Amino acid sequence: MTNFNNSLLRFCCLLSSSLYVVLEARHYSFPTATAIISPSNSTTKLVFPLIHSLRPSHNIPNAITSNFPNQANYEIDVSQIIPDEEGMGFLVNILIGEPSVPVLLSMDTGSSLTWVQCLRCAGCTPAAPIYNPVVSSTYKPLLCRSKSQCLYHSEFSNCRGDYRCTYDVNYMDASASSGVLALEKFTFATSTGAASVFSDLAFGYGLESSGNLNGVNGILGLQVLNEGSLLPRVGNKFSYCLGNISDLNYPHSRLVLGSGIHDGFTTPLSILQGHYAVSLRGIGVGGKNLNIFNGRGFDYKMLVDSGTTLTYLERGVYEKVRGEVGGLLDERLRRFDTGGADILCYWGDLRRDLEGFPLITLVLEEGVQVYLGTESVFRRVNDTVFCLAMAVTTSRFGIIGAYAQQYYNIGFDVDAKRISFLSIECKLLDD
Repeated sequence: MTNFNNSLLRFCCLLSSSLYVVLEARHYSFPTATAIISPSNSTTKLVFPLIHSLRPSHNIPNAITSNFPNQANYEIDVSQIIPDEEGMGFLVNILIGEPSVPVLLSMDTGSSLTWVQCLRCAGCTPAAPIYNPVVSSTYKPLLCRSKSQCLYHSEFSNCRGDYRCTYDVNYMDASASSGVLALEKFTFATSTGAASVFSDLAFGYGLESSGNLNGVNGILGLQVLNEGSLLPRVGNKFSYCLGNISDLNYPHSRLVLGSGIHDGFTTPLSILQGHYAVSLRGIGVGGKNLNIFNGRGFDYKMLVDSGTTLTYLERGVYEKVRGEVGGLLDERLRRFDTGGADILCYWGDLRRDLEGFPLITLVLEEGVQVYLGTESVFRRVNDTVFCLAMAVTTSRFGIIGAYAQQYYNIGFDVDAKRISFLSIECKLLDD
């Protein structure tokens, strides 16, 4: 989920000398009794479950059904095909408070704030059970006398008249959450029956929400704000591997918190307006350089966001990619009429009709190349229609979305300001 205010992998060998946390893509029941492992123990290996899912509220619309006898009579609502800032969700199941309550949080690389929808939250529809801070012995409200005291814990905060820190965050898809800031105990249960506990972690206690957040309890922020936030407690490093995101039962996607999972080709990492970003230096299709910047040496920033579905490009770049792709497909396939919408779609089966389609290459700073296969370049609408998984951005930054990140281990080293890309099938990272 990309936040504008207007608006996971693992590669052997893992370093046992460093702390890391692995959140795996498997359904898991939390243990009723756990051994507590301190996150400060740098020799501890912590393996945790992760739920791989489309975020319920931001699925790619797929109201198009089959069972039609022919294409001529196949009526499709074009609005169901046109991207509308839809988001991809990768959900982490954790425990909060004491006594602990399991909550389902959406991994967000574009936010430093972790927040949870709570009891008596107006407009909220979180999955049960619902966290209630009143009955938690480890809940501590954050008090303030000035806004600066609150800003230490969240860039979206303020100091209320009753001396409580509040937050108000708005997302690119028009969803929003607001409430008060507090400290609480977060427990990540492991598949070995142990648990890693993070005490006094700042988070937002949601009192009101709007937009499409149904079925998700909140957000797990993976940006760095201060020493008290989650990421600094695991060395300011994390990585994730996304497999086939169209398969909700894909069991190998994972999020790793900590060091040791940063193999692959590395390129400089920057943080722009609270978002992780890389520099795009070129795009190739089947080895052909599209000369997207006309030799200007343009440094185009691309946000790396697992919460955004498509890849977004500035109009000039998008049109060159679209034109090259269209030139390769127009002779063999019939375009689907999108009613004038600026998106490229075809009648056909994504796997059958795109067999042998050339790789698209994103060339990043220092010559790092990210190769995109057909499943990363196109998205299946249904059995007979597929579209280019790219769109035009109205922002001055582009976005490398979840489709383009499939089958890559992406590692973030915030202190070193480096990001790594390793092309790999996520199941090869399993123990």
